[in-house]
Amino acid sequence: MRRSYRALHSLILWLGVTVFGILMLNILISIAARYLGLRITNIDWVEETSRFLFIWLSFLGAALAVERMVHIRIDFFAQLLPARPRLLLEILVYTAMVVFAAVVTYEGILVTIRAGDQSPVLSIPMSYAYLALPLSGVAIVLFGLRILLGLIARFARGEGFAASGPGAMGAEVE
Repeated sequence: MRRSYRALHSLILWLGVTVFGILMLNILISIAARYLGLRITNIDWVEETSRFLFIWLSFLGAALAVERMVHIRIDFFAQLLPARPRLLLEILVYTAMVVFAAVVTYEGILVTIRAGDQSPVLSIPMSYAYLALPLSGVAIVLFGLRILLGLIARFARGEGFAASGPGAMGAEVE
């Protein structure tokens, strides 16, 4: 299980770095063309490609944020709780997150399959852009389940909440 987890992490990270690199290259081309006054007949493809890449980068980043437990959260009231009830609250939150991510992933698959339109400039199927949702959704579900199992194991051992951050709360589950 640890091997497949590392493979998924590496895949998402590799895709994210690749998408980021291509996005930066696209933006550089766009800036250079405008700054140098180049009269490229059709530079609209750069903007549309950048938009699609940004969508992909956002969803891949969300998956990595869940995996590293650094996603946005408001925990003002949770911090007021004692360790054990706070851990129980974390279990509830991650359960809700995994269920929500599973529903969004399912709906994302349906949208990707049903997408019949094409992008206006590149004339590629819009399903390529929409595919970011189910792919990252699967990763979020798997990463979330791993964390959730770690939280449940801590609760079963009678432990309380540990400090938040990457690797906290016993996410290392075999």
